[in-house]
Amino acid sequence: MDKLELLKSRRSVRSFTTEPLPKVVINKLRAEITMTNTHEQGFRFQLITDDPNPLRGVSKFYGSFRNPRNYLAAVVDTATPNALERAGYFAERFVVQAISEGLGTCFVGSTFNRKEVNAQIRAGEEILFLVLVGYPAEKEKAGARLMSRLVHLRKKTYKDFFQPERELEAACRTCQDLKDGLVGIACAPSALNRQPVRVFLKEIEGREVACAKVDNEGGYNLIDLGIAKFNYNFATSTECEWGNGSPLVVV
Repeated sequence: MDKLELLKSRRSVRSFTTEPLPKVVINKLRAEITMTNTHEQGFRFQLITDDPNPLRGVSKFYGSFRNPRNYLAAVVDTATPNALERAGYFAERFVVQAISEGLGTCFVGSTFNRKEVNAQIRAGEEILFLVLVGYPAEKEKAGARLMSRLVHLRKKTYKDFFQPERELEAACRTCQDLKDGLVGIACAPSALNRQPVRVFLKEIEGREVACAKVDNEGGYNLIDLGIAKFNYNFATSTECEWGNGSPLVVV
């Protein structure tokens, strides 16, 4: 499976089996987390297994889950520069590692009880979100199936993420990896499936460079920006610069 196929295989899973994660898989996931925590200032991502408490009793329709027992707790010092964007970026890197191991995942932003999250929290740190992880159940609950259908109906194509869309063909000639990067962004999970990230070209040091932005930095939009940036970079084997409106490829 190549990189784009791997990204396309991801879907938000709300119904999991009770099968425990094998130790070898847990070790791989924790190795990914250790890489983030070691190299990224202000990050203390934590993998918690066999703990259903943060989502126990959650009844909101969009947040309806079955057997959510394992999760990544995105614990971050929010005073860190570009904390939300970077949290989304490295959580999505964790997601890609998880799906490469045959697991299902789901970002959970608000429909969980933060007081019940079994993670260590220091002064200045917050749990920005959870990423549920586990083996997908073959049969999803009716609500989860309906939500999946609604998400599919609203799904954007890669063309929808470029501004202005009428100039996309010329932009792809200027930036050879642009289409693959946009396809990667189209595969990215997003809070309530809003997918607010848009890509545009900007002249930097005499050449046209692909950049990404969100028009509104409130809510989960900056987290979505980071998630989308990771997918772009993963699909095109590149690295980005941080900040809303910044280049998707280091200049």
